[in-house]
Amino acid sequence: MRPSDAPLVAFQGEAGAFSDDAARTLVAGAETLGFGTFDDAAAAVQNGTATYALLPCENSISGAVPRVYDLLWADPRLRIVDEIVYRVVQNLIGLASATVEAMREVRSHPVALEQCRRFLQAHPQIRSTIVADTAGAVREIARLGDPHVGAIASALAAERYGVRVLAPAIQDVDGNFTRFFLLQRDGAPRDVPSRACVALQLAHRPGSLRDALGAFADAGLDLRTLVSRPSLEEPFTYRFYCEVAPTTPERLEAALARVDGSARVLGHY
Repeated sequence: MRPSDAPLVAFQGEAGAFSDDAARTLVAGAETLGFGTFDDAAAAVQNGTATYALLPCENSISGAVPRVYDLLWADPRLRIVDEIVYRVVQNLIGLASATVEAMREVRSHPVALEQCRRFLQAHPQIRSTIVADTAGAVREIARLGDPHVGAIASALAAERYGVRVLAPAIQDVDGNFTRFFLLQRDGAPRDVPSRACVALQLAHRPGSLRDALGAFADAGLDLRTLVSRPSLEEPFTYRFYCEVAPTTPERLEAALARVDGSARVLGHY
């Protein structure tokens, strides 16, 4: 059993996933628990099973992770309280007897496969198979026991499931980073906050987004990211998620007072 005072961090994936390692890195002394989907990991926080959920919001190669923003909007009690930028190193993993030359199939999450496109193009004999999770792919190839079937995942997953790295760091871009939000129900910042994330629903008139961004600029807030998502309230209407920095609650409140529409602060971190 875990110590009663040890925080439990929910993440999407299997033990040994990148999210698992990022959670342990960010929250010292934490226990981690994997779930099948982002929704399930968020629900574990909402129902009190977990203290936090660590979910990816952005990758330096593939961009924003839209579902995470949708989950933040869906539950006003779910708050961003911290973040971590985690370097992702993708590796070709196989059995002890496997070789790159003899590999015929590789399994991984679609984002991981996309990040390793050049390697896969250079080895056309290897067929790509999409699965739900990188670490789960490693667990399955270990169970399968076929030296012709490999996975793309972390070195931690290879170590955990008793297989080996056949080709290290096969991602197309060496600077492959994923940024994660740490979410907590009704949570407060874990440290002195310097950023905030805000959801905006703006008036339908020319210049409403420009004016909102101008309000941030006038308050000395730098726009770090801008993510557009369907509002689902009316076809082809959108909600905007903005990250601004450096910020204080007072500076942010002054900027939001000038927004023509509604705004919700999703967290300070």
